[in-house]
Amino acid sequence: MNIVIPGNLGKIRYYTENDGLFFLQYLLNLQIDIYIYMVFSRSQAKNICIVHDVPVPIIIAPGNVPEPEYKQKTYHIVLSIDVGNTTTDCIITGTNLETGITYLINRNVRLMKDIPKPESGEEIFGQTLDGHILSKKAVEALVKDIIYKTISECSLDLNKELDFAVHSTGIVAEWESPDHINNYLGSITKGCLDAGIPMAKMRPVMTKSSLPEDDRKFSMLDKVQYTGSVAGVIPATGLSGEDLIANDMEGDLSLAGIKQAAVNTPIDFRNPCVSIDMGTILDGRITENVPKDRKDPYARTIGCFIGLGGAIADTLVKGTGQVDKKYGTAQEFLGDDVKTGFFSKKESGLCKDYSNKIHNLIQVEMVPHHRKKFGQVPIDPQIAENEKIAIIGVDCGEDFSHYHELQEIGREIYENKGLKNFTEVIDRVCAQLSLRMIDVAHKEGLLHENSVLGFSGRAIMSGRKPEYVLEGIIQRNLYPDPYDRLIFVSSALPRGASVMARCMGSLGNPKRPIGGNRGEGCILGRRKAFNA
Repeated sequence: MNIVIPGNLGKIRYYTENDGLFFLQYLLNLQIDIYIYMVFSRSQAKNICIVHDVPVPIIIAPGNVPEPEYKQKTYHIVLSIDVGNTTTDCIITGTNLETGITYLINRNVRLMKDIPKPESGEEIFGQTLDGHILSKKAVEALVKDIIYKTISECSLDLNKELDFAVHSTGIVAEWESPDHINNYLGSITKGCLDAGIPMAKMRPVMTKSSLPEDDRKFSMLDKVQYTGSVAGVIPATGLSGEDLIANDMEGDLSLAGIKQAAVNTPIDFRNPCVSIDMGTILDGRITENVPKDRKDPYARTIGCFIGLGGAIADTLVKGTGQVDKKYGTAQEFLGDDVKTGFFSKKESGLCKDYSNKIHNLIQVEMVPHHRKKFGQVPIDPQIAENEKIAIIGVDCGEDFSHYHELQEIGREIYENKGLKNFTEVIDRVCAQLSLRMIDVAHKEGLLHENSVLGFSGRAIMSGRKPEYVLEGIIQRNLYPDPYDRLIFVSSALPRGASVMARCMGSLGNPKRPIGGNRGEGCILGRRKAFNA
């Protein structure tokens, strides 16, 4: 008899403060890894979901031989490599095709500041938001090394066990045309090939017979065609056939990843939805409510978020002198643990004053059509106008011109008010930034009454930021039950890469749909009728 061992052990902590009991439960039932924060008052109990990664279950086979579940059950395994401004992440996920649940198999992270600078005469790949210049040779070597390390640590067979590899980049500083982004991705592709990933693993399957034999019984590729939609949404790029924003792909994948993460939670994160991914650079999507009388069942992208995300917190931290003044990050100084107190800690006047001072330097607005770059992220305003896609941008001055002012405020807070107040200001600033984006979307009529909000990225998945976002959504009275409309997700991008790969092979799970509208059933029937 086989025994399944979960990837993590559960933890329970209790908090008692004044009127309520603040209860944090780490829930793991062999399928999911979710922090459910529950607030108990005298009259009600509410919760907010924060979905973290869970390692793939280990099976103890006869003979006491432990091996990962994907060695015995049908898994769809995807490798995601993302070359970012702060880090390069290589993450391997596996989705149990019977349950539709995605697990973490392995991951590795490299800091971009540690990548060697170009030697004289080397061809330049691009530069990070902090100005770290990267050669094509260094990027190719980085991608090769991190992939090789990641697959070696889990003994993954690239030919027999890996199903697909997805690569993306958030390095957009030199992006001026689609050719530039294609050159970036070309360098990453070469690194993948050098690491031993077959080219066939980076191309979509065209027929059901092209899938591995054990995947075929879960595929509906013989019944519905792949139309380019991902998680029931036609990407912004798919509407025009051209790149609208330099980091277009990251936004689409993050949205799909949040949808996937919500599958086994109480949150129905389907269309219409809003996703905000706060990495160093911001990306995000707003999707429509799909009309029932439309022939095709796919949601259109009606809005995008671009500009500065975690870079704002990073800049404040650089002013403390506790990290590298050019390449330091908030994550390395403050960590990435999620904390909670659930409204028991009111915002002090001091923190509020500093938060307001910082936000006075930050613009959150509809991107004017004449701007070809906003928050240092290149954009094609003509495509946005032609496709009627609203672009909400975050900047600090014009293309981060208030960088030094932010650093000085960070120095002042840390030196004069201490680490505790500094940390609180960072949490408040990041949460307020997210809320300001929601405010603009609401003002522009982009929030449907049935919409749901999803957040991801290091600048929102740490400290007490999720709590403060929830607090702000409650105060805005946007929804009858805000707790039913909010989810926070780790590793949204690699989760989304896994979703995209399965969409290409029509490997969805009708019992756990991620396409269609909230509260409705699977759209498989409508897809079949549309393809007929």
